[in-house]
Amino acid sequence: MKKLKINSVFILVLSMMICFGLLTGCAQGLSSDFDEAEVKSAAQKVITMINEKDSEGLREMSTAQVKAALTDDVLNQMYEAIGEAGAFEKVEDMKVAGATENDTEYAVVVAKAKYEKRSFTYTISFNKDMKLAGLYYK
Repeated sequence: MKKLKINSVFILVLSMMICFGLLTGCAQGLSSDFDEAEVKSAAQKVITMINEKDSEGLREMSTAQVKAALTDDVLNQMYEAIGEAGAFEKVEDMKVAGATENDTEYAVVVAKAKYEKRSFTYTISFNKDMKLAGLYYK
């Protein structure tokens, strides 16, 4: 059981690193396969689900890899960290870019979310099917 937990955390960390790498290393214009408004709306939905602690909703909209990595332990750690920032106020800024890795195109959103005590920056990526393909927060 411990090994499974470590593997799930590893997969989530790996997807976070890929998401960050996509944004910083290979960022490009958003592919015409994506609609920017739809991508922003989906990212807002992810942030809302995080704030509402909607674990099942997050898993339902995720790719198989991300779904497997979003264990209860991982999500509870995220909810705890976010909860320490106080009440969610608003998304202050949202930027969208495109990225390609292994011939797969992604839409990557960097969103700055303001909370009562501090702000978080979410990096959220989606595949062409608009499935959550990466989630990182700091």
